[in-house]
Amino acid sequence: MFKRWVFEKQRMNHLSRMVLFGTLALLLGCGYHLRGSIEMPEVLKNVYVFGASVPLQGELQAIMKASKGKIVGSPNDAGVVVKVLREDMRNRVLTIGSTGKSSESELEYYLRFQFFDSKENALMDEQLIEISREFFNDQTAVLAKGNEEQLIRNEIYKQVARMILARARIAVDTQKK
Repeated sequence: MFKRWVFEKQRMNHLSRMVLFGTLALLLGCGYHLRGSIEMPEVLKNVYVFGASVPLQGELQAIMKASKGKIVGSPNDAGVVVKVLREDMRNRVLTIGSTGKSSESELEYYLRFQFFDSKENALMDEQLIEISREFFNDQTAVLAKGNEEQLIRNEIYKQVARMILARARIAVDTQKK
């Protein structure tokens, strides 16, 4: 009886491993990538960013690193130059509670930028990204309110960084044609 139990257990372990490897093979075969990584053409492996805020540069750096690219220190070393023309993050009060404090707020993000090649030729017309997010300000949990706002800000910067790189890829692909 014991030998049969051991045999069944070994068979289940073997079957579990087969299912795990099969799932991994399917994920790799369908083009699955780790979160944050983006498949980039060679010209986008080196990007120079001019005039962006520190949080936006940090998010771009993280995505580039996950995608085996990098933010370079000089526009001459870059395949694509991202020039930020205007960047703004505003917090706007939407509603005020009975205590006179804001109970609902909105974060508005505005970014105007343009892509250039290393020879300062424009790859695309000026681009615009506008994002707004509303959130509830719980006046009974002041610390949580600050953390929620910072979390939303971070998510906006992540979304914008991905949008910039997606548009840069379009600009590069358009130039090839």
